[in-house]
Amino acid sequence: MTQKAYETPIEIRYRDTDSMGHVSSPIYYDYMQSAYLEYMHDLLKLPKSEKLPHIMVKTSCDYVSQALYGDRLVVLSRVTKFGGKSFEMQHEMRLDDADGRVVANAASTHVMFDYEKQSTYPVPDDFKAAVAALQEPVAMHQPA
Repeated sequence: MTQKAYETPIEIRYRDTDSMGHVSSPIYYDYMQSAYLEYMHDLLKLPKSEKLPHIMVKTSCDYVSQALYGDRLVVLSRVTKFGGKSFEMQHEMRLDDADGRVVANAASTHVMFDYEKQSTYPVPDDFKAAVAALQEPVAMHQPA
């Protein structure tokens, strides 16, 4: 059994590439942030004009293989851990083709945040339940 991932398609633009012709390393952080925002606005049914009730406080990215202008990626995002006031996510970036080669693995940590009070607060149980429902485990097919 594995948890279902939220999928965000990304089309690599020419401006995303560096002088060597591959996606520039800082751009993967843009892809991660876009995937996080798509996931959370969809999960919480919030219009994109509204702030999310949490802030990104830590990120990391491991580069695995090259992606080039014209490639299409899919970012597979999952919430992997809950803390008292925070949660962690993993974002696997793959080519969106038959091969599905991994190009980067990213991680992010987010803290629940009340903008009016300018303070953190515990992760609500209804948020945890919504994540669990979205990422409901799916059975993996075993080869015969």
